[in-house]
Amino acid sequence: MAPWRDEFIKLVEAADGRVSPSFKPHHAAVALLMIGRQQPIGRYELCENLSIGEGSARTLLKRLTESQYVTADGKQGQRLTEKGSRLFLSVSEDIPLGMSLNLRSLVVYEHAYGNRVVGRADKVADGVRQRDEAIIQGGYGAAGATTLVHKDGVLVIPPDDFEAHLASMREATLILESLRPEDDDVIVIGSANDGNLAREVSMAAVMTLFEED
Repeated sequence: MAPWRDEFIKLVEAADGRVSPSFKPHHAAVALLMIGRQQPIGRYELCENLSIGEGSARTLLKRLTESQYVTADGKQGQRLTEKGSRLFLSVSEDIPLGMSLNLRSLVVYEHAYGNRVVGRADKVADGVRQRDEAIIQGGYGAAGATTLVHKDGVLVIPPDDFEAHLASMREATLILESLRPEDDDVIVIGSANDGNLAREVSMAAVMTLFEED
């Protein structure tokens, strides 16, 4: 299990015997990456870019602050602390790029968010684990995930290594040009009718690739 994944799991544990918060480790990971990539970012902007609701987003930000990952930079917004920067860099080594992409003919739902995961091709069996995690976290009929592997210079869809460009040349080219994967990298595309949810379920699916090391 990746050390950074452990940190996000700890971050959302119930405090002092209280009920566990409504947000999950993947929400915390999305929030930290968002702050790290856009800092400083305003509290309201952060809340608007999470699907968990304003109250839960505020609680998540409070957890990040109390754990000394994030600090307020006056009126500018939220920034990573030195501790937060170390966690951000650790995550970024495994997930260097993530972005919204127009992949309408490749995914089921309107919005798609792709994450590039470095060197985890051997952790992908058939993509079902990642798809199921996206459905569990996003809601049945509300979200899903598509997993691609970069193999011998080509994006393929497991388990049969079907070449993605045969399904859609435009989408396959867009993924390659935008996320710039190398061999043995994995592209996890979360999709939903809500853009924030697409990004979150993509991260939830990505985190399944780090369950066992």
